Amino acid sequence: MQIIAVMPLQEAKTLKEQLAAQGIEIELNHSKQTCTSGCTVTVEVHANGFDIPNIIKFMDDEFKSLIESGDFNIENLNQTFDPNQETATCPACSFQFSTQLSECPDCGLAFG
Repeated sequence: MQIIAVMPLQEAKTLKEQLAAQGIEIELNHSKQTCTSGCTVTVEVHANGFDIPNIIKFMDDEFKSLIESGDFNIENLNQTFDPNQETATCPACSFQFSTQLSECPDCGLAFG
């Protein structure tokens, strides 16, 4: 198996369940060199080389589904967090919040 990503633990667990439903097995491992611990735990995601095209297709289909569902605002990807402004718009969930916060109070995306 080879490393294909480093991602937050909960996202990795969700991906593992989704891929298992497609008959694709991945492993989650923690490496002191690439992963983090504490408030945000990340893990390495390992997959068999022969499964990578299927994983890419799965993730591409998931992204397309998200875009087509209307639950995703692609315009928000251009949002930036400027602490000199009074408010910011979260690029992940569109929630507007005070820039005195360093984390979106709606979805938890961290800034800075």
